[in-house]
Amino acid sequence: MYSSVTGMANDGTYLLVHGNDYYGDPVIQKFSSTGSTGSLYMDDFPGIGSTRYDTAWMSGGIWIARDDPDSPILGYDTTGLLVGYVDGSTVSAAMGLTMDGEGYLWASNPDDDRIYQIEVLTGIGELPEVRDHREITLSLNPFSSSVVITAGGFADATLEIFDLAGRRVHESVFTGVHTWNAPGVPAGTYFAVVRDREGTSSAGLTRID
Repeated sequence: MYSSVTGMANDGTYLLVHGNDYYGDPVIQKFSSTGSTGSLYMDDFPGIGSTRYDTAWMSGGIWIARDDPDSPILGYDTTGLLVGYVDGSTVSAAMGLTMDGEGYLWASNPDDDRIYQIEVLTGIGELPEVRDHREITLSLNPFSSSVVITAGGFADATLEIFDLAGRRVHESVFTGVHTWNAPGVPAGTYFAVVRDREGTSSAGLTRID
């Protein structure tokens, strides 16, 4: 049935498998939970390009991540009509896609090793709202005795804090929120780095007396 598979999604009932048929044309088939073929879901994706990475289901259609810097994510309804896109100035690249229960599209960006939460809007030309959930935020900066470091989207992560000489002055398991108490640390500039298997995020912070 497929010469290659480039993405899978789930609409709550069926597994949607996106790939190329034996003629090399893009197609999406529906599979039941038992693995038997249900029916053709989509076979018309005008302008999609030859390199596609992943698929996310939306009501009445599909989102597709593709190799294109201008619009790395396209949205189609089941008739093949382009109903939305994510501009390259918003997310420069997309490798993995999924849709959550609240209607947000999540995309992994291989260019910066971050995961973006996108409030997608239907209608060509409407730009989506993007939230980067792997960016560190600080409760105070500069701070005096303590600072709360927050970042979402990490799993089994570690927090490290370095001074300007590259010396590590603090290390801790990071679960999304961490308070760094630094009364004995000299005043100066430091860098907080959160890392997990997917990548790293960093932020500069300044301690004052």
